[in-house]
Amino acid sequence: MEAVTTGCDCDWSLDLRWTGPSGSGTLRIDDGGRPLRTSAATGRPVYGYALEQGRWAR
Repeated sequence: MEAVTTGCDCDWSLDLRWTGPSGSGTLRIDDGGRPLRTSAATGRPVYGYALEQGRWAR
C-alpha cells in the first residue's frame, strides 16, 4: 500500500474488510489509534515504514 498526494495535507485510516474459512471481519489500519498522515508539502522529510526496524523512518 502506498499513499501519495500532490495537493493536500490528509489524515486518513484504512478499513480492510476480510473473509476467510473461519469467518470475516474488518481490520482498521492506523497509527496506534490515530489517523495516518500524508502531506504534499514540498521540502518536507519523506518517511516510510521500516519493517526491519519496526518503526517509521526517514
